[in-house]
Amino acid sequence: MTEIIYPPRKIEEIPYPASGRYLMEISFDGSAYGGWQIQPNSVCVQEVVQKVLRRLFNGLPIELTGSSRTDAGVHAINFAAAFPVPDRPAIPPEKLKQALNRLLPPDIRIRTIKEKPLTFHARFDALGKAYVYVVNIGDETPFSNHYSLHPKFKIDVETLNECAEVLVGTHDFSSFVCSRNDIDDAVRTIYNIKGELFGDYLCISYTGNGFLYKMIRCLTGALLECGSHKMTKDTLKALLEAKDRTLGPTTASARGLFLVKVFYEENEWRDFKLQNVPFFI
Repeated sequence: MTEIIYPPRKIEEIPYPASGRYLMEISFDGSAYGGWQIQPNSVCVQEVVQKVLRRLFNGLPIELTGSSRTDAGVHAINFAAAFPVPDRPAIPPEKLKQALNRLLPPDIRIRTIKEKPLTFHARFDALGKAYVYVVNIGDETPFSNHYSLHPKFKIDVETLNECAEVLVGTHDFSSFVCSRNDIDDAVRTIYNIKGELFGDYLCISYTGNGFLYKMIRCLTGALLECGSHKMTKDTLKALLEAKDRTLGPTTASARGLFLVKVFYEENEWRDFKLQNVPFFI
């Protein structure tokens, strides 16, 4: 068998001396932001963190690369982003973490900073992600509305999990994505979907090799229909096979969605286990 040799990854032009990268895990409350990636007409998390990094590195034009985008209003526990770390001024990871958390707004926290080679890429080296959607099945509170969806119907968790089996595996998820015409390929692999109860909160965990624009929110909308016995397992399977978003139920709101972990090690997703409701982690 002939070995396939891939060309080395091209490193972007960096406007300052840099010999490595810092990979940061960032936790943020997405309520006040237009998502992670910088865009016009809204404040985004990337913009806020970059401004502080540039200040700490004496005005150097630091550019962050995120592991993915997040929708407006979506939260993160361990969003991953990296940047070429300047050789000067030299700021060790722990000192940089402390300085960032002192200067960033309280709805953005740096959880870890790790050293990586210059060839590392936060997006292209990611092997998978874990998201969790939070559903409040108890009484509403002034606080729960910011971080969970409160359904108007009772959810049968066992039925929801049985129906979720249809979605696990490699499929064309065109029926569960918005703006399909903007996506070249809607095929993704979902490793696992699991609904678990933590007190009054139903947390639906999704692990997979990647997810499309609003895909998890569309999947959650369908699974909640299944859990309320408004959609059967066979109907969900037919919807998946139809590859038509117009046939699907309402997309779940952004406020209940959390990016919990980005995986960079082979099969790291197998060890993922949700220990608590995301906003209690």
